[in-house]
Amino acid sequence: MATAKGKATLDGKVVTPERMKDDNVAVTGVTGNPLTGEEGTTTSYACGIWVRLQPLKPGRHTLIIRGSSGGFRTGVDYTLIVGTDQQA
Repeated sequence: MATAKGKATLDGKVVTPERMKDDNVAVTGVTGNPLTGEEGTTTSYACGIWVRLQPLKPGRHTLIIRGSSGGFRTGVDYTLIVGTDQQA
């Protein structure tokens, strides 16, 4: 963690990452979400360089994350599709 660095962009705008160590993180999702599969909020453990996002507007978003620590490098590109919370 001492040499860990990270950067991220959301829809082309820089998002400031934060260093987390021994932190609890609340994750809120809808039914069928890929993280928990269930609707509601769950608490998980976090350690590393993280980016927290405010709720996104409906539509398509691009999140790009790059990180490194010593000789290790990682990167992910996400396409996030946010629906509306309207119910029929």
